[in-house]
Amino acid sequence: SKKIDAPALASSDGSLSSGHHDPMMIDREELRKKIRIKYESNIARAYREALSLNAKLCRSKANLNALLSVASPDVVTPTLLTTPKNLNTFEDDESRLLEEEFPPSVQDILHKHAWPFVLSQMMRSKKSYRALFAWGVLGIVSAYYGGHYWWGSMYNNEGNYGSDGIITSSLPSTLNPIAHGYMGSAPTSTTTSSSNNTPHSHCNLFALGILSLTVGIPYLWLRQSALKVAHRLLANRQNAFKSAKNLLMDRIAIGRVQRLKRCDVYYPSLDSDNRSGEQLRARCGLIFYPGALVDRTAYAPIASRLSELGILVAVANLEPYRIVSRLKEYAVREEVMHILSDSVLLCNRGVWTVDEWAIGGHSMGGHMAIAAVADEFSSTMKKVVLWGVGAYPDPNTYPCKRSLREFKDVNALVVNGSNDEFVKRAKCMEGKVVEFEAKMPPASGNPISAGVLPPGDMRRGHTYNVTIEGGNHAGCAHYGPQMSPFPDGIRSITLEQQQRRMAEVTGNFLLGKDKRD
Repeated sequence: SKKIDAPALASSDGSLSSGHHDPMMIDREELRKKIRIKYESNIARAYREALSLNAKLCRSKANLNALLSVASPDVVTPTLLTTPKNLNTFEDDESRLLEEEFPPSVQDILHKHAWPFVLSQMMRSKKSYRALFAWGVLGIVSAYYGGHYWWGSMYNNEGNYGSDGIITSSLPSTLNPIAHGYMGSAPTSTTTSSSNNTPHSHCNLFALGILSLTVGIPYLWLRQSALKVAHRLLANRQNAFKSAKNLLMDRIAIGRVQRLKRCDVYYPSLDSDNRSGEQLRARCGLIFYPGALVDRTAYAPIASRLSELGILVAVANLEPYRIVSRLKEYAVREEVMHILSDSVLLCNRGVWTVDEWAIGGHSMGGHMAIAAVADEFSSTMKKVVLWGVGAYPDPNTYPCKRSLREFKDVNALVVNGSNDEFVKRAKCMEGKVVEFEAKMPPASGNPISAGVLPPGDMRRGHTYNVTIEGGNHAGCAHYGPQMSPFPDGIRSITLEQQQRRMAEVTGNFLLGKDKRD
C-alpha cells in the first residue's frame, strides 16, 4: 500500500513505530484505525461535548435576550440572566438536569410488577380458577389416600404390622414398625406382645410430600412466568430518540422546560397573551402519562408543539420502572396533585396560573388517565386525552369505580393511527369494542380537526374519535420500533407529520370553548 509520512501521529509509547514498519511511515489502513481510536477516546469525546455545550450556551444567551425583551425583570429569575462562569459549570448543570437514569434490576421488577401482573392475569381467567381448584383437590385427595393406603402398612385382624401393607409388607418384620411409623398412617391399635393398648399416631411424610408438591408446583410455575415477565419488561424498555433528548436539552437551556422530580414541565412561550399582572397564565394545562416502558423524554417534541399552542404540559415521571402494574399501588390522587402543584409553583420564571386542567396519556398511560378521572377528578378535570387507546382499562389492573359515561360533562378525545396494531388487536378482542363504547361518553359526529368545537358540545360530554391516516402506535412519541408484546404497524407517513397532526387535533380539543360563554 501507499506509504505516507506521519511523524505527528506517533504515540509516546511507540505503538505506531513497532513491528516491521518504518517509524516514520505507516500504512493507510492502520492510520485509519489509529485515527478512529483517537476519535473515539474519552478525551476526544469530552472535547466534542464541550464544543456542543458551548454552542448551546451561545444559542441560549441569544434566546434569553429575545425572551427578556417581552418579559419583565421581576418575572424572570436573576439566575437565568447570568452566564455560567466557565464551561465546566454549565456542563455540570446540564448533566444534573439530564442525569442518566439506570434501569431497575430483574429482582426489583419481579417483586414490584411481575408478580402482581402474573397473579392478575391468573385471577382474570375462570379457567385458571378451575384448574387451580382441581389441582388442589387432587393434591389433598392424593395425600389422604396415599397416606392411608398406598405407602402405609395396615394392621391385620390379629394386630400384626405389615401383613396387608403394599410396600412395608415386603420389608423384614423388624423394619415394618419403623416404616409404618414414618411413612404410613395407622389407626389406634395394639400389639400382640403388649399387655397394654398403646395408641400410635404418626405424621405421614408421604402425605406431606404430596401436599408440598401440590403447593410447590403452581408456585414454581408462577415464579417462572413472573421471571419471564420481568426479563421482558427489562428488555423492552423504550428509550427516546437522540433528537428528542437534544430538543429537551435545548428547551431546558432556554427555560422553556424544567425537569422536576415528578414530571417534565413544558411551559408556553412568554408573550403578552400568556401573562396577567405578575403571574404567568396558560389557558389549559395537561397532565400526561407516558405509555408503558416508554421514556418520558420521548414525548419532548410533541409536548413542545403543544406548549407552543399555549398549553402547559406536565409529562409524568414513572422512572425507574416506567409502568404502573396496579392502580392500588399508585396513589393517583396524591401524585396528580403533586404534579399539578409542582408544575405551577416550581417554575424558575414565576408562578403560573392555569385556567383549566386536563389529563391524558398514551396507551397504558391513557388507561391511567381514565381511572384518575373516573375515581378522583371528575369534578375538576372535564377533558381526557387518549392517544393509542382502543379498549377500556382492565378492571384487574386499573379498577374504575364508575365509567366516564356516567359523568355528563366529561369530554374525551381519542386519537389513533390507522396503522396502530395495538388498537387493531384490542378491537378484535371479544367484547372490547362494545365495552369501550358503552363506558366512554357518547361519540360525537362533529369533527374537531377543522377548528373550534361546535357550540354546546364541550358541556354535554362527548367522545371525539380521530384517526391519523398512516400513523402507528409508536408515532405518538419519539421512540421505536415497538416490538413488544407484538410488532407495531408500519407508519406510512413521517413521524413529524403524524405528531404535527396529533398536536393540532389535541390543541383544538383542549383550547376549544363553548361559544355561549
